[in-house]
Amino acid sequence: MYELVFTVHSGNWDRLLLPQIRPLAELVRPGRFIPDFFNSARADFDEAVRQVLDVPATRVRDQIANMLGTTSPWLRSFAAGTPTSRQDLRAALHTGYRDLIEHNWPETRQAFDAEVRLRSSQAVTRGLGDLLGNLHPAISWTAPALHVELAWDTEIALRGTGMLIVPVLHGLTRPAVSMFAEPQPLLFYPVATPQPSGASLELALGRTRTLVLRALTSERTTTELAKHVGISLPTASQHATALRTAGFVSTHRNGRSVRHRLTRRGWELLT
Repeated sequence: MYELVFTVHSGNWDRLLLPQIRPLAELVRPGRFIPDFFNSARADFDEAVRQVLDVPATRVRDQIANMLGTTSPWLRSFAAGTPTSRQDLRAALHTGYRDLIEHNWPETRQAFDAEVRLRSSQAVTRGLGDLLGNLHPAISWTAPALHVELAWDTEIALRGTGMLIVPVLHGLTRPAVSMFAEPQPLLFYPVATPQPSGASLELALGRTRTLVLRALTSERTTTELAKHVGISLPTASQHATALRTAGFVSTHRNGRSVRHRLTRRGWELLT
């Protein structure tokens, strides 16, 4: 569900599809907040759709109140909770999933699972603080608070509910927070993955330097970087230095090791 919603919200899809997914597109237009009722934590898509459609009309109205000044009859019908509008949204969700997500879902799922394994290992070997502080340049950890750079200022007290951290591979370029998701708030962060423009990036940077850049979506020491990319330690150091000089990578010393990670500029280059 997340991948579909963020993809449509990004506006980066074929507009010929608009008539088939118009209800979804009206609810998650670029530049608007995404209603929290879309943020189902269910892994099964059909179950997530059912959860979205079962949201009470009062909650729907609360979350799309700022949209009701538009001339969209469908939005007003959906806010009123009419069965027809719910079925329209169901059809749009299934069509969007089929045409925008399903064709490369195995690769998306593989990348998602790899990201989860990487972050789980990071939490075990380096601690939760290191994990939280290295998810994205716009996310930082200063115990006991997690700081996320958003378009608005707010503070969320978790009060024992915890927060689910969700990697997103498509459509998201900045972290996002779903404050009122149930049963707990959600923190979404973008995972840099090879894009269709990867060939152009390799032409500009060279294949090895592009691999180094992508490897630094996770913070690594120079030794870890060399092993991950399959290059020598001096070569890894040389590429990291060049990327740091260009502003794509930041470097800091941690004890006897030097650690590298993407800057926001480097992240934007990949996403």
